[in-house]
Amino acid sequence: MSSVTVPMSFSKDPVLPPIRRPAESNDILKQMRESNFGLGVDDFSFSSKLTNVEAQRIISVIQDVQKKVSLINLLPDFLDRRVQSVFSSDTVNMISEHRQLEQRYKQLVESDKPTDSQNTELKEIIRQLKASTRTLYRNFVQNPTAMSKLRYLKSTKLPVVAQFEQLLQEMKILVYERLKTTVEEEKAKQDQLSIIIAKEQKTSNEVKVLQEEWEKAKRERANEISKKNDLIRRLKDELREIKQQAEEATKRLETRSKQKEDMDSQQFRDKEVSLKQEIASLKTQLEETVKKNREEEAQLRKKKFKIESEVENWIHKYDQEMEEKQNEIEDIAAIFSEEKTQLDELQQRYTDLQKAYNQILEDRRIVQEQKKEKEKQLRRMNDAATLIQAIWKGFKVRKEMKKKKEKGKEKKGKKGKK
Repeated sequence: MSSVTVPMSFSKDPVLPPIRRPAESNDILKQMRESNFGLGVDDFSFSSKLTNVEAQRIISVIQDVQKKVSLINLLPDFLDRRVQSVFSSDTVNMISEHRQLEQRYKQLVESDKPTDSQNTELKEIIRQLKASTRTLYRNFVQNPTAMSKLRYLKSTKLPVVAQFEQLLQEMKILVYERLKTTVEEEKAKQDQLSIIIAKEQKTSNEVKVLQEEWEKAKRERANEISKKNDLIRRLKDELREIKQQAEEATKRLETRSKQKEDMDSQQFRDKEVSLKQEIASLKTQLEETVKKNREEEAQLRKKKFKIESEVENWIHKYDQEMEEKQNEIEDIAAIFSEEKTQLDELQQRYTDLQKAYNQILEDRRIVQEQKKEKEKQLRRMNDAATLIQAIWKGFKVRKEMKKKKEKGKEKKGKKGKK
Protein backbone atom coordinates (compact mmCIF):
# COMPACT_ATOMS: atom_id res chain seq x y z
CA MET A 1 0.00 0.00 0.00
CA SER A 2 1.39 3.44 -0.94
CA SER A 3 2.06 6.12 1.65
CA VAL A 4 -0.89 8.30 2.65
CA THR A 5 -0.60 12.08 2.36
CA VAL A 6 -2.67 13.67 5.14
CA PRO A 7 -2.75 17.44 5.90
CA MET A 8 -1.63 17.08 9.55
CA SER A 9 1.38 16.12 11.69
CA PHE A 10 1.48 13.17 14.12
CA SER A 11 5.19 13.05 15.00
CA LYS A 12 5.53 16.52 16.59
CA ASP A 13 2.72 16.11 19.15
CA PRO A 14 3.84 16.09 22.82
CA VAL A 15 2.58 13.62 25.40
CA LEU A 16 -1.20 14.07 25.23
CA PRO A 17 -3.78 13.71 27.99
CA PRO A 18 -6.47 11.03 27.62
CA ILE A 19 -8.30 11.55 24.32
CA ARG A 20 -11.96 12.50 24.53
CA ARG A 21 -14.17 11.62 21.58
CA PRO A 22 -16.23 14.51 20.19
CA ALA A 23 -20.00 14.32 20.15
CA GLU A 24 -20.06 13.52 16.43
CA SER A 25 -17.74 10.53 16.99
CA ASN A 26 -20.03 9.21 19.73
CA ASP A 27 -22.98 9.45 17.33
CA ILE A 28 -21.04 7.55 14.69
CA LEU A 29 -20.06 4.83 17.19
CA LYS A 30 -23.69 4.50 18.31
CA GLN A 31 -24.78 4.13 14.69
CA MET A 32 -22.12 1.43 14.14
CA ARG A 33 -23.34 -0.54 17.16
CA GLU A 34 -26.98 -0.28 16.08
CA SER A 35 -26.02 -1.60 12.65
CA ASN A 36 -24.67 -4.81 14.34
CA PHE A 37 -21.20 -4.63 12.82
CA GLY A 38 -19.80 -8.03 11.90
CA LEU A 39 -19.39 -10.58 9.18
CA GLY A 40 -22.29 -10.91 6.80
CA VAL A 41 -23.72 -7.41 7.63
CA ASP A 42 -23.04 -4.22 5.64
CA ASP A 43 -20.51 -2.09 7.51
CA PHE A 44 -21.21 1.55 8.08
CA SER A 45 -19.31 3.43 5.40
CA PHE A 46 -16.91 6.07 6.66
CA SER A 47 -15.16 6.36 3.34
CA SER A 48 -18.27 7.89 1.67
CA LYS A 49 -17.81 11.03 3.78
CA LEU A 50 -14.08 11.36 2.98
CA THR A 51 -13.04 13.18 -0.21
CA ASN A 52 -9.38 12.07 -0.01
CA VAL A 53 -8.75 8.70 -1.72
CA GLU A 54 -5.83 7.86 0.58
CA ALA A 55 -8.02 8.54 3.66
CA GLN A 56 -10.67 6.21 2.25
CA ARG A 57 -8.01 3.51 1.83
CA ILE A 58 -6.90 3.91 5.49
CA ILE A 59 -10.46 3.47 6.74
CA SER A 60 -10.89 0.44 4.46
CA VAL A 61 -7.75 -1.17 5.93
CA ILE A 62 -9.05 -0.68 9.49
CA GLN A 63 -12.42 -2.15 8.53
CA ASP A 64 -10.64 -5.13 6.98
CA VAL A 65 -8.73 -5.67 10.26
CA GLN A 66 -12.01 -5.55 12.18
CA LYS A 67 -13.49 -8.25 9.97
CA LYS A 68 -10.41 -10.46 10.41
CA VAL A 69 -10.58 -10.11 14.20
CA SER A 70 -14.28 -11.03 14.17
CA LEU A 71 -13.49 -14.04 11.98
CA ILE A 72 -10.69 -15.28 14.30
CA ASN A 73 -13.03 -14.95 17.28
CA LEU A 74 -15.64 -17.12 15.54
CA LEU A 75 -13.20 -19.97 14.95
CA PRO A 76 -14.09 -23.05 17.08
CA ASP A 77 -11.86 -23.77 20.08
CA PHE A 78 -12.04 -27.57 19.61
CA LEU A 79 -12.26 -29.54 16.39
CA ASP A 80 -14.87 -32.10 17.41
CA ARG A 81 -17.05 -34.28 15.15
CA ARG A 82 -19.63 -31.56 14.71
CA VAL A 83 -17.03 -29.13 13.32
CA GLN A 84 -15.57 -31.80 11.04
CA SER A 85 -19.05 -32.64 9.74
CA VAL A 86 -19.92 -28.97 9.04
CA PHE A 87 -16.76 -27.84 7.20
CA SER A 88 -14.69 -29.37 4.53
CA SER A 89 -11.44 -31.18 5.31
CA ASP A 90 -9.33 -28.30 3.88
CA THR A 91 -11.09 -25.77 6.11
CA VAL A 92 -10.72 -28.05 9.18
CA ASN A 93 -6.99 -28.46 8.48
CA MET A 94 -6.51 -24.70 8.14
CA ILE A 95 -8.34 -24.09 11.46
CA SER A 96 -6.28 -26.83 13.16
CA GLU A 97 -2.98 -25.39 11.88
CA HIS A 98 -4.04 -21.90 13.00
CA ARG A 99 -4.88 -23.10 16.54
CA GLN A 100 -1.55 -24.97 16.77
CA LEU A 101 0.30 -21.81 15.76
CA GLU A 102 -1.62 -19.86 18.43
CA GLN A 103 -0.70 -22.43 21.09
CA ARG A 104 2.97 -22.33 20.16
CA TYR A 105 2.93 -18.51 20.10
CA LYS A 106 1.40 -18.48 23.58
CA GLN A 107 4.08 -20.86 24.92
CA LEU A 108 6.90 -18.74 23.47
CA VAL A 109 5.44 -15.47 24.81
CA GLU A 110 4.93 -16.89 28.32
CA SER A 111 8.53 -18.18 28.50
CA ASP A 112 10.44 -16.50 31.38
CA LYS A 113 13.91 -16.34 29.76
CA PRO A 114 13.61 -16.85 25.98
CA THR A 115 16.74 -17.89 24.12
CA ASP A 116 17.89 -16.58 20.75
CA SER A 117 16.47 -19.64 19.00
CA GLN A 118 13.11 -19.09 20.70
CA ASN A 119 13.09 -15.42 19.63
CA THR A 120 13.81 -16.48 16.05
CA GLU A 121 11.06 -19.10 16.25
CA LEU A 122 8.66 -16.48 17.69
CA LYS A 123 9.24 -14.21 14.70
CA GLU A 124 8.60 -17.11 12.35
CA ILE A 125 5.42 -18.08 14.24
CA ILE A 126 4.16 -14.47 13.97
CA ARG A 127 4.78 -14.49 10.23
CA GLN A 128 2.98 -17.84 9.86
CA LEU A 129 0.03 -16.57 12.02
CA LYS A 130 -0.35 -13.57 9.72
CA ALA A 131 -0.31 -15.78 6.65
CA SER A 132 -2.76 -18.27 8.26
CA THR A 133 -5.14 -15.42 9.20
CA ARG A 134 -5.12 -14.07 5.62
CA THR A 135 -5.72 -17.57 4.22
CA LEU A 136 -8.66 -18.26 6.59
CA TYR A 137 -10.20 -14.86 5.89
CA ARG A 138 -10.05 -15.34 2.12
CA ASN A 139 -11.44 -18.86 2.43
CA PHE A 140 -14.50 -17.80 4.46
CA VAL A 141 -15.10 -14.64 2.41
CA GLN A 142 -15.18 -16.71 -0.77
CA ASN A 143 -17.53 -19.23 0.91
CA PRO A 144 -20.57 -17.38 2.46
CA THR A 145 -22.20 -20.72 3.43
CA ALA A 146 -19.22 -21.69 5.57
CA MET A 147 -19.31 -18.20 7.09
CA SER A 148 -22.94 -18.62 8.24
CA LYS A 149 -22.13 -22.08 9.64
CA LEU A 150 -19.15 -20.64 11.51
CA ARG A 151 -21.37 -17.96 13.11
CA TYR A 152 -23.88 -20.66 14.09
CA LEU A 153 -21.20 -22.81 15.81
CA LYS A 154 -19.92 -20.01 18.06
CA SER A 155 -22.25 -17.13 18.84
CA THR A 156 -20.47 -15.73 21.93
CA LYS A 157 -17.36 -13.56 22.11
CA LEU A 158 -14.53 -13.75 24.58
CA PRO A 159 -14.26 -10.64 26.82
CA VAL A 160 -10.70 -9.99 25.61
CA VAL A 161 -11.74 -10.16 21.94
CA ALA A 162 -14.77 -7.94 22.56
CA GLN A 163 -12.51 -5.39 24.26
CA PHE A 164 -10.05 -5.53 21.36
CA GLU A 165 -12.86 -5.04 18.82
CA GLN A 166 -14.11 -2.05 20.83
CA LEU A 167 -10.57 -0.64 20.78
CA LEU A 168 -10.36 -1.06 16.99
CA GLN A 169 -13.73 0.62 16.56
CA GLU A 170 -12.66 3.60 18.68
CA MET A 171 -9.36 3.78 16.80
CA LYS A 172 -11.27 3.85 13.50
CA ILE A 173 -13.42 6.72 14.76
CA LEU A 174 -10.37 8.66 15.97
CA VAL A 175 -8.55 8.11 12.66
CA TYR A 176 -11.68 9.18 10.82
CA GLU A 177 -11.89 12.37 12.86
CA ARG A 178 -8.21 13.13 12.27
CA LEU A 179 -8.50 12.45 8.49
CA LYS A 180 -11.47 14.79 8.05
CA THR A 181 -9.90 17.57 10.14
CA THR A 182 -8.52 20.58 8.18
CA VAL A 183 -5.19 22.31 8.81
CA GLU A 184 -6.88 25.27 10.54
CA GLU A 185 -8.85 22.97 12.86
CA GLU A 186 -5.68 21.01 13.63
CA LYS A 187 -3.85 24.23 14.52
CA ALA A 188 -6.69 25.31 16.81
CA LYS A 189 -6.54 21.94 18.54
CA GLN A 190 -2.75 22.31 18.92
CA ASP A 191 -3.23 25.74 20.54
CA GLN A 192 -5.85 24.35 22.90
CA LEU A 193 -3.52 21.45 23.69
CA SER A 194 -0.70 23.91 24.51
CA ILE A 195 -3.01 25.68 26.97
CA ILE A 196 -3.89 22.35 28.58
CA ILE A 197 -0.19 21.41 28.83
CA ALA A 198 0.60 24.78 30.50
CA LYS A 199 -2.17 24.20 33.03
CA GLU A 200 -0.84 20.70 33.63
CA GLN A 201 2.68 22.05 34.25
CA LYS A 202 1.29 24.60 36.72
CA THR A 203 -0.61 21.82 38.48
CA SER A 204 2.57 19.70 38.54
CA ASN A 205 4.49 22.55 40.21
CA GLU A 206 1.77 22.89 42.85
CA VAL A 207 1.86 19.15 43.40
CA LYS A 208 5.64 19.36 43.79
CA VAL A 209 5.29 22.08 46.45
CA LEU A 210 2.71 20.04 48.31
CA GLN A 211 4.99 17.00 48.02
CA GLU A 212 7.85 18.95 49.61
CA GLU A 213 5.56 20.06 52.46
CA TRP A 214 4.44 16.47 52.94
CA GLU A 215 8.08 15.31 53.07
CA LYS A 216 8.82 18.00 55.66
CA ALA A 217 5.86 16.91 57.80
CA LYS A 218 7.00 13.32 57.38
CA ARG A 219 10.51 14.19 58.61
CA GLU A 220 9.06 16.07 61.60
CA ARG A 221 6.90 13.07 62.40
CA ALA A 222 9.95 10.78 62.15
CA ASN A 223 11.89 13.06 64.55
CA GLU A 224 8.98 13.01 67.00
CA ILE A 225 8.80 9.23 66.82
CA SER A 226 12.58 9.03 67.34
CA LYS A 227 12.28 11.19 70.50
CA LYS A 228 9.48 8.99 71.81
CA ASN A 229 11.56 5.89 71.08
CA ASP A 230 14.46 7.41 73.06
CA LEU A 231 12.09 8.12 75.95
CA ILE A 232 10.80 4.53 75.82
CA ARG A 233 14.40 3.27 75.78
CA ARG A 234 15.29 5.34 78.86
CA LEU A 235 12.17 4.14 80.68
CA LYS A 236 13.09 0.55 79.85
CA ASP A 237 16.60 1.11 81.23
CA GLU A 238 15.14 2.58 84.43
CA LEU A 239 12.75 -0.36 84.71
CA ARG A 240 15.65 -2.77 84.27
CA GLU A 241 17.60 -0.99 87.03
CA ILE A 242 14.56 -1.09 89.35
CA LYS A 243 14.17 -4.83 88.73
CA GLN A 244 17.88 -5.36 89.42
CA GLN A 245 17.65 -3.38 92.67
CA ALA A 246 14.55 -5.37 93.68
CA GLU A 247 16.39 -8.65 93.02
CA GLU A 248 19.37 -7.48 95.12
CA ALA A 249 17.05 -6.41 97.97
CA THR A 250 15.31 -9.80 97.78
CA LYS A 251 18.66 -11.60 98.02
CA ARG A 252 19.71 -9.48 101.03
CA LEU A 253 16.38 -10.18 102.72
CA GLU A 254 16.78 -13.91 102.10
CA THR A 255 20.31 -13.78 103.59
CA ARG A 256 19.10 -11.96 106.70
CA SER A 257 16.17 -14.38 107.05
CA LYS A 258 18.50 -17.36 106.83
CA GLN A 259 20.86 -15.88 109.44
CA LYS A 260 17.92 -15.19 111.79
CA GLU A 261 16.67 -18.74 111.25
CA ASP A 262 20.09 -20.14 112.16
CA MET A 263 20.18 -17.99 115.30
CA ASP A 264 16.67 -19.10 116.33
CA SER A 265 17.66 -22.74 115.80
CA GLN A 266 20.74 -22.31 118.01
CA GLN A 267 18.66 -20.62 120.73
CA PHE A 268 16.11 -23.44 120.54
CA ARG A 269 18.84 -26.06 120.99
CA ASP A 270 20.31 -24.17 123.98
CA LYS A 271 16.87 -23.83 125.56
CA GLU A 272 16.17 -27.51 124.96
CA VAL A 273 19.35 -28.46 126.87
CA SER A 274 18.46 -26.19 129.78
CA LEU A 275 14.92 -27.57 129.91
CA LYS A 276 16.21 -31.15 129.98
CA GLN A 277 18.46 -30.26 132.92
CA GLU A 278 15.51 -28.62 134.68
CA ILE A 279 13.36 -31.75 134.08
CA ALA A 280 16.06 -33.96 135.66
CA SER A 281 16.20 -31.66 138.68
CA LEU A 282 12.42 -31.69 139.05
CA LYS A 283 12.34 -35.49 138.87
CA THR A 284 14.77 -35.65 141.81
CA GLN A 285 12.62 -33.23 143.77
CA LEU A 286 9.53 -35.32 142.94
CA GLU A 287 11.08 -38.50 144.33
CA GLU A 288 12.00 -36.74 147.56
CA THR A 289 8.52 -35.24 147.81
CA VAL A 290 6.85 -38.69 147.27
CA LYS A 291 8.97 -40.20 150.04
CA LYS A 292 8.08 -37.41 152.40
CA ASN A 293 4.38 -37.66 151.51
CA ARG A 294 4.33 -41.40 152.26
CA GLU A 295 5.60 -40.79 155.80
CA GLU A 296 3.00 -38.10 156.25
CA GLU A 297 0.33 -40.45 154.89
CA ALA A 298 1.08 -43.09 157.61
CA GLN A 299 0.68 -40.49 160.30
CA LEU A 300 -2.49 -39.25 158.73
CA ARG A 301 -3.98 -42.75 158.62
CA LYS A 302 -3.54 -43.09 162.36
CA LYS A 303 -5.13 -39.74 162.82
CA LYS A 304 -7.93 -40.77 160.46
CA PHE A 305 -8.84 -43.82 162.56
CA LYS A 306 -9.10 -41.67 165.61
CA ILE A 307 -11.20 -39.17 163.76
CA GLU A 308 -13.52 -41.88 162.37
CA SER A 309 -14.45 -42.89 165.91
CA GLU A 310 -15.26 -39.34 166.67
CA VAL A 311 -17.17 -39.11 163.41
CA GLU A 312 -19.50 -41.97 164.30
CA ASN A 313 -20.45 -40.12 167.43
CA TRP A 314 -20.96 -37.01 165.45
CA ILE A 315 -23.05 -38.95 162.89
CA HIS A 316 -25.44 -40.13 165.48
CA LYS A 317 -25.74 -36.64 166.72
CA TYR A 318 -26.04 -35.50 163.14
CA ASP A 319 -28.93 -37.86 162.42
CA GLN A 320 -30.90 -36.40 165.24
CA GLU A 321 -30.18 -32.89 164.11
CA MET A 322 -30.86 -33.80 160.46
CA GLU A 323 -34.32 -35.09 161.25
CA GLU A 324 -35.06 -31.73 162.71
CA LYS A 325 -33.47 -29.99 159.80
CA GLN A 326 -35.34 -32.21 157.29
CA ASN A 327 -38.61 -30.79 158.30
CA GLU A 328 -37.18 -27.33 157.98
CA ILE A 329 -35.76 -28.22 154.53
CA GLU A 330 -39.12 -29.41 153.21
CA ASP A 331 -40.64 -26.11 154.16
CA ILE A 332 -37.76 -24.30 152.48
CA ALA A 333 -38.09 -26.61 149.37
CA ALA A 334 -41.70 -25.62 148.93
CA ILE A 335 -40.71 -21.99 149.06
CA PHE A 336 -37.82 -22.72 146.68
CA SER A 337 -40.11 -24.42 144.13
CA GLU A 338 -42.37 -21.40 144.05
CA GLU A 339 -39.43 -19.03 143.68
CA LYS A 340 -37.87 -21.37 141.07
CA THR A 341 -41.00 -21.08 138.93
CA GLN A 342 -40.80 -17.30 139.12
CA LEU A 343 -37.10 -17.45 138.29
CA ASP A 344 -37.75 -19.58 135.16
CA GLU A 345 -40.32 -17.07 133.94
CA LEU A 346 -37.90 -14.22 134.52
CA GLN A 347 -35.09 -16.20 132.81
CA GLN A 348 -37.28 -16.81 129.73
CA ARG A 349 -38.14 -13.14 129.57
CA TYR A 350 -34.45 -12.24 129.92
CA THR A 351 -33.58 -14.66 127.07
CA ASP A 352 -36.15 -13.02 124.77
CA LEU A 353 -34.90 -9.56 125.65
CA GLN A 354 -31.30 -10.70 125.07
CA LYS A 355 -32.19 -12.02 121.56
CA ALA A 356 -33.98 -8.75 120.71
CA TYR A 357 -30.99 -6.80 121.99
CA ASN A 358 -28.56 -8.92 119.91
CA GLN A 359 -30.76 -8.44 116.81
CA ILE A 360 -30.74 -4.68 117.34
CA LEU A 361 -26.93 -4.72 117.65
CA GLU A 362 -26.65 -6.82 114.45
CA ASP A 363 -28.94 -4.42 112.54
CA ARG A 364 -26.87 -1.50 113.71
CA ARG A 365 -23.68 -3.26 112.61
CA ILE A 366 -25.13 -4.00 109.13
CA VAL A 367 -26.32 -0.39 108.75
CA GLN A 368 -22.87 0.84 109.79
CA GLU A 369 -21.14 -1.47 107.27
CA GLN A 370 -23.52 -0.37 104.47
CA LYS A 371 -22.82 3.24 105.33
CA LYS A 372 -19.05 2.63 105.20
CA GLU A 373 -19.42 0.79 101.83
CA LYS A 374 -21.46 3.65 100.39
CA GLU A 375 -18.88 6.18 101.56
CA LYS A 376 -16.10 4.05 100.05
CA GLN A 377 -18.00 3.71 96.74
CA LEU A 378 -18.71 7.47 96.72
CA ARG A 379 -15.00 8.21 97.20
CA ARG A 380 -14.14 5.77 94.38
CA MET A 381 -16.70 7.38 92.05
CA ASN A 382 -15.37 10.86 92.89
CA ASP A 383 -11.81 9.70 92.10
CA ALA A 384 -12.99 8.13 88.81
CA ALA A 385 -14.93 11.29 87.86
CA THR A 386 -11.86 13.42 88.61
CA LEU A 387 -9.70 11.13 86.43
CA ILE A 388 -12.23 11.16 83.55
CA GLN A 389 -12.44 14.95 83.69
CA ALA A 390 -8.66 15.23 83.57
CA ILE A 391 -8.45 12.85 80.57
CA TRP A 392 -11.26 14.69 78.76
CA LYS A 393 -9.59 18.09 79.35
CA GLY A 394 -6.30 16.70 78.03
CA PHE A 395 -8.08 15.28 74.95
CA LYS A 396 -9.78 18.64 74.23
CA VAL A 397 -6.48 20.51 74.59
CA ARG A 398 -4.71 18.09 72.19
CA LYS A 399 -7.60 18.33 69.74
CA GLU A 400 -7.52 22.16 69.79
CA MET A 401 -3.74 22.13 69.30
CA LYS A 402 -4.13 19.70 66.36
CA LYS A 403 -6.79 21.95 64.76
CA LYS A 404 -4.57 25.01 65.17
CA LYS A 405 -1.67 23.11 63.62
CA GLU A 406 -3.81 21.98 60.64
CA LYS A 407 -5.09 25.55 60.14
CA GLY A 408 -1.50 26.80 60.15
CA LYS A 409 -0.57 24.21 57.50
CA GLU A 410 -3.60 25.20 55.35
CA LYS A 411 -2.60 28.87 55.55
CA LYS A 412 0.95 27.98 54.50
CA GLY A 413 -0.44 25.89 51.63
CA LYS A 414 -2.65 28.76 50.44
CA LYS A 415 0.30 31.19 50.58
CA GLY A 416 2.39 28.72 48.54
CA LYS A 417 -0.38 28.48 45.91
CA LYS A 418 -0.63 32.24 45.64
